[in-house]
Amino acid sequence: MLDRHGVTDQQKRSDVFPNKRSRTNRHGRTSSFRGRFILRSDTETIIADSFKTESGLEKTGTDEEWDQSRNSLEMICGFPNMKEYHLTGLRVLVNLGSHQYLFTVDVDPSKMPCLCLRHDVDALVWQPRPDRPGDLWEHIATFNALGYVQASKRDKKFATCAPDFSYATLCECLRRAFIYRQPSPVETVLFNRKQGRQVGQVAKQQVASLDCDKSILGFRASNERLFILTSSTLFVLKVKQN
Repeated sequence: MLDRHGVTDQQKRSDVFPNKRSRTNRHGRTSSFRGRFILRSDTETIIADSFKTESGLEKTGTDEEWDQSRNSLEMICGFPNMKEYHLTGLRVLVNLGSHQYLFTVDVDPSKMPCLCLRHDVDALVWQPRPDRPGDLWEHIATFNALGYVQASKRDKKFATCAPDFSYATLCECLRRAFIYRQPSPVETVLFNRKQGRQVGQVAKQQVASLDCDKSILGFRASNERLFILTSSTLFVLKVKQN
């Protein structure tokens, strides 16, 4: 039987398992074992052409232009761990770094949106500066341990922060929203017994549970309030006093 590329099932089996043999084990049963995964040249070409057709990705430009694009990606994104893959003329760049994208936040309407990326266990907020060719990214805020915390929220649907970076917040598909505030000075004397030192700042966190069983469709944070939208209700949570 021919597929849409004109390759028969027998050809596919012979391409994938060219060294297929049979043997008898110590129990007298016949079993087959397969050799290395080797593709014929024409089969590899068919796969590459199919991938380029369906994904729309293919190599364009000269090798010098490709190298310049790669260097620009590493400089702009700050991701030096770029792995290059080759597949019959198709070249794809894949980021193997640990800087996971978390969310985008609009801080200033006159500027580009900020990006929040995971750096180890923390979350760092970066402001793009297209007018500074030598310094395209500016670090403007840090949320301690947010990268680690958000990874444990399997039902997370939205993530954002306040425009003044006073708190970050995560929202699940149903009902719950988590608020993580920046460290603030404590009014009383507080000691860490394990480390034997006085603690000057404490970062508080809160959990808001909505009286609604409908899916959360929208999520937005301001400096004072948190807006949560469902199909029937808009919840407004007062996060801090004016």
